[in-house]
Amino acid sequence: MPLDNSNDDISLWGPALAARLRLIQAGFTDEDAATRQAFLAEEVERALKPITPSRKRQYLEAVSNYFPAWQPEVQKVEPAPQPTLENVVGQLVAFAPEINDEMRMEIARQLIAAKIIPETASPAPAAHYGEFWRKFGLEAEKPPHHERALRLLMALSEFFLALDQLSWALWRTIGAKSAYRKEWEFSKLAGPYLSGDPEVSTEQMRQLIERTRKLVAALSGAPGRAGSDVAAKHAGIFSPEVIEAAARLEKRALESLDSASWRDYKQRYHVGGAAPHLEAAIQSAVAQAAEDLIGGRVR
Repeated sequence: MPLDNSNDDISLWGPALAARLRLIQAGFTDEDAATRQAFLAEEVERALKPITPSRKRQYLEAVSNYFPAWQPEVQKVEPAPQPTLENVVGQLVAFAPEINDEMRMEIARQLIAAKIIPETASPAPAAHYGEFWRKFGLEAEKPPHHERALRLLMALSEFFLALDQLSWALWRTIGAKSAYRKEWEFSKLAGPYLSGDPEVSTEQMRQLIERTRKLVAALSGAPGRAGSDVAAKHAGIFSPEVIEAAARLEKRALESLDSASWRDYKQRYHVGGAAPHLEAAIQSAVAQAAEDLIGGRVR
């Protein structure tokens, strides 16, 4: 008898019941045939209960397409051949589009009870991965590949941990007087967070990463600003024009302008032109430029 999909949901009812029957068959492989048949018959009776008697045969025909050896006139399901692991997994994957959230939760519960997946695992909530994939220039809604995602997470964690340690060690040297400090250790919080420790929140991890991101960006941009600052300050002290102007005011009687300028230069050099002075000036300028960038101060 042809099915009228416009008037009822037989086309959905059939595959859904077939999926449940296959799961029951796979879940009770250790039981004898009579026990399995009883469970299967109980599931069929439960599914047929809301169906009017005049329509039950039509519904049974819909599900019989998935069990060629099943005779709907007898209204019982013959035991299927012993399934293999590959067949069970393949059937579960094939029926995945027909499985609703409630069934997914039940499947996950049974897999945990059978120790196929760890007890710490829980059914993944419905999630949209569009925003995640867009960061990588892809349009997709499916979850990422588990093994590859874990490997990439390990590689990125190693990279971030090295960058985190290097940048904060550098900042402790050049920004010793700064109030911008490291609040938490990434290596000590990342493990508990990934294992589900409720004491470590997502916001806490976000703030930790954001502080390091700001510092790295500031240290990357600071040398450019610091270089121009030190150069301008150096020119304001040691340029020939500045020295000559000062020498004109301070030169002694009968002293030439060149001699007065050279004497002024040597005084300036001993006060602030030697290598240690210049190094300190550069470090101070880098620290100040980094502070400005961290604070978002525009010059």
